[in-house]
Amino acid sequence: MLLNVIRVLVCFMVALVVCQSGAGKVQADIDNVKKVRIVWEVQPDAVMYELMIVKQPADTAEQSALPEPILIRQDIYTAGVELDALALNSELNSLWWQVRALNVERQPISEFSQPQLLSEGEINPISPLPTAYLDSFPFGKLYPAYSWIPVLNAASYEVQVLSAKPEIDQVYVALVRKYEVSGSVAFDCYDEAAYTEEGTYWWRVLAKDADNKPIGQWSPALSFQVQRQGVPIALFGDSVTHGGGAISNPPSDPAYDLTSYAGLPIKNLGRSGDTVAGMVDRFDHDVLPFSPQVLVVLGGINDIRAGMSADEVIEYFAAIKSQCLRHGIVPVFVTLTPVNPTAIKNAFDEETSPEWRSQWEQANQWIIAQEHHVDVTPLFNQPGGLMPTALATDGLHPDTVGKAMIGSAVGAYLKQNFPEHTNQAAQWQEI
Repeated sequence: MLLNVIRVLVCFMVALVVCQSGAGKVQADIDNVKKVRIVWEVQPDAVMYELMIVKQPADTAEQSALPEPILIRQDIYTAGVELDALALNSELNSLWWQVRALNVERQPISEFSQPQLLSEGEINPISPLPTAYLDSFPFGKLYPAYSWIPVLNAASYEVQVLSAKPEIDQVYVALVRKYEVSGSVAFDCYDEAAYTEEGTYWWRVLAKDADNKPIGQWSPALSFQVQRQGVPIALFGDSVTHGGGAISNPPSDPAYDLTSYAGLPIKNLGRSGDTVAGMVDRFDHDVLPFSPQVLVVLGGINDIRAGMSADEVIEYFAAIKSQCLRHGIVPVFVTLTPVNPTAIKNAFDEETSPEWRSQWEQANQWIIAQEHHVDVTPLFNQPGGLMPTALATDGLHPDTVGKAMIGSAVGAYLKQNFPEHTNQAAQWQEI
């Protein structure tokens, strides 16, 4: 009997020591928290997000029922953020966070999310969190864009593209190219090189401090494929083609890529900032390696808004048409989308040519006269002929609904007029 009592007491003491040790470890972990990373679901057409942190969660997401916050931020341009835990002056397991999406005027376009404990976020993350999953694009984008959640206290970032998967601590392995991106809140990088060589590539990002020293480790390396064979249809153009929208959403987000809504795989050969002259110059290098049978052409609005005459734009269109026919490619021209000069000025501080409308109409008349064309101008029609800001926040690049409208129209035209090529593309999608 006495022996059993002793055994029970010993077990109790061991359990007590273990519990105290565990409690000490928890307290030590709390004391060692320097930062926390929280992420949330991307909201369509959000320009930025409002983050609110409170000590007591509300019973509802209605604004009138929200408690007094200890932190409000409206300067978050990604669906996630790293927070300085020490600056919050509270234990993370006593704090709750909520977010809602804002438009360019900082007005809410969504309700606040349900409250979540801050302590459930990622504690002391050691590397940037990539947000660009490029393998979601059919055949791979010709000009990839890379994106991530900004790192607390970062002053710049290094982005590497590799031809083999690296280990975390490998600095240079099969390096294809690298980019330096400055800015504490930088969150994306547009690759300036065209990926025309078939194969698997990997990209990763590293945060650096003001002394150009690494903050933590490289992000996990993510892959993307480049396929040259079996690309029946490609899309060629500028940033409207390339993707991105609502000012802060890069082309790495499929929601802002019109090919996502075509209903069939299309190789995206778009390049942000391109001109019709640039499209002619890069045709051989960027189009021919993929041997498309059909080339959808959507470009020219950058030239029109900058003051180029429609006659000049049409000359370049004709040159692209000749390049296509010379190589047995069927060109399908898409009419230029309209612009909204006031919204462009507000978003980019850029002026638009006062003659843009007449030149835009003339260029579109040439497109409509072509054997194969898709007229999307009726989709964006509003009094005054301006691009509706409800469809393009910045007055130039259509957002998700606008991209869906264009993509659906292009896809419907291709399916109706080129069934043999669209069937071939659909077979690739099934693989």
